[in-house]
Amino acid sequence: MTNILASMKELFGGTVRTRFIAVASAFTCLTAVATSASATQLKEARVTQVVNDVKLLAEQAAPRPATVSDPVRPGTAVRTGTESRSELTFTDLTITRLGANTIFSFNEGTREMNLINGAILFQLPKGSGGATIKTAAVTAAITGTTGIGE
Repeated sequence: MTNILASMKELFGGTVRTRFIAVASAFTCLTAVATSASATQLKEARVTQVVNDVKLLAEQAAPRPATVSDPVRPGTAVRTGTESRSELTFTDLTITRLGANTIFSFNEGTREMNLINGAILFQLPKGSGGATIKTAAVTAAITGTTGIGE
């Protein structure tokens, strides 16, 4: 073991402990910077699929039927009716599919999605920084790429 430590000290210079701490610190900093840079915020989505009764519930406006290509911004909820479903695609290519009897919204300037009622299937792009899904029962931080909530 002493020979290995001596070889590492000779190879990298300084003490092994000092080099290890420097490398570990640099790795931690780079990981933090990469994570924060890749965690794009949810700013807007587009309705990419409408099946049966899907409504947009904008703040201080009457509910209106959703159509493909409608923008969905923070402050607007999407509600699906019985035997209905919808799909939203965000600008960062996050895909959100809403099942029947669902009410869904998202918060401005964050990666938080609100599932007020119903079911959701979502796919996050790799390296997007994950997302937080809030339901009536639980708040879950998602770090993977695909998830389902009900």
